[in-house]
This record gives sequence, structure tokens and C-alpha cells, in this order.
Amino acid sequence: MANYAIIDYKIIGSRIKEKRLEKGLTQESLAESLELSPEYVSKIENGRVEVNLKRLAQFSLILECPIEYLVGGTVVESPDYKVYELNQLLESCTPKEKNVIHKIAELITTLKE
Repeated sequence: MANYAIIDYKIIGSRIKEKRLEKGLTQESLAESLELSPEYVSKIENGRVEVNLKRLAQFSLILECPIEYLVGGTVVESPDYKVYELNQLLESCTPKEKNVIHKIAELITTLKE
């Protein structure tokens, strides 16, 4: 059996979408810059296709973000998997919601013992 990493392409796609929106680009304009169809860009942003390294480098250049940002924490077995997304979710929570999430996390960690 091959030993390879499992990549979460949904995270990569959501980061591409986030950066695209930050730059005020439409899927159509981004697709045009990459010589892709808007439908294909949509599939990438939704994690329905696996983006190769060359294409990720192109996204990185156009979106003016480090390629490390696009792929960081996307290896399912990695200890930092989903950390960025969890932090993004927490930033949008009220203090009361953060307290509830903290209590749930504490409960979950006690279940492992």
C-alpha cells in the first residue's frame, strides 16, 4: 500500500475563495487570469477537484498570497490540521459563544482520558 498524505482540498479551495474575495475578484476574472473556465474555478473553491502544485503557484501569484498559506494545515494527519479554520470561526464568535466552545473542547479532552 502506498504511503502518501491525504490533502483536504476543501480547505485549499476555501482559502482561494477568501483571497479572491479580499482582492475583489469574481470567479470569472480569476478564471480569465488563469486561462480556466469559471466553472472549474468554482470546483476548485468547493474542493471538488485536486489542484496541482503548478496551479497553486499560479493562484498564489495572482492572489498575492504565499503558497504556504493555501496549503498549510491541509494534510489530514498533520497536527495543525484545521487550526486556521477553527481560529477563523472563533474570531466571529461572541464571548459567550467562545465560552461554550471552550467548555465543549474541555469536555471532549476529558473523554479521551
